[in-house]
Parts: sequence; structure tokens; C-alpha cells
Amino acid sequence: MHKPDTSPWQAAAACAGLSPSVVFSRRGKEAAPALRACAVCPVSRECETAVAPAESWFDGVCAGRLWRNGRPVRPRRRRGEPVPADAAAQPDPTAALSDATALDAAGAALATLATLAGGDRG
Repeated sequence: MHKPDTSPWQAAAACAGLSPSVVFSRRGKEAAPALRACAVCPVSRECETAVAPAESWFDGVCAGRLWRNGRPVRPRRRRGEPVPADAAAQPDPTAALSDATALDAAGAALATLATLAGGDRG
């Protein structure tokens, strides 16, 4: 039986020895070995460029992420599990609001509620 030729980056991929059912799984639990392999893979950039998951509607693991229909799947967290470091490092969009801005917004919301409540009584 003839094996298809692979490019040098494919031969160097950390997932090269894994079952296709693991690499192309749509479920995180089944894809876990491939995701672990991606974490230490020396050719993950080449993989993402070649596979182009978003453009090819890819299902499976590519470049350290699980993809379904060309969209990255967010990993599920169990209750009580800590937030991943990369998610915690993202800036809070409300942190830039000053106290005065927050008070103004709260005051406007209360004024709107008061108007609505007063309008119902008449």
C-alpha cells in the first residue's frame, strides 16, 4: 500500500502518530490528546496556515484549538475551576470607566425607571 507523501512540517507535527479519530474529533474530551500534542508542537503555525480552519470549515484540532465548522470551540470549564490565565489577562472593558461616569450611568438608569414607574400610575 502506498502512503501519501507528507511535507517536512507534517512529519514534524506532534500529532503525527495520533489516530485521525482523535485529531479530527469534534468533542473536546476525545480531542484532548491532540490538544496536548499541539501545546508542544514545533509546527503549529505551519499547520494553521496549511489547514486554514476558518476558511475550510475545519472540524478537529489545529494549532492548539478545537474547531467545529471552521469556528474555534471555547473550552468548557467545570464549576469551581479557575479561569485560564490568558482569559484572566484580558482587560475588563468596564475598568476604564471612572466613578463619575458609572454614577452618571446609574443616575440615568434610575431616572428612566422613575419615569416609567410614574407613567404607569397616571
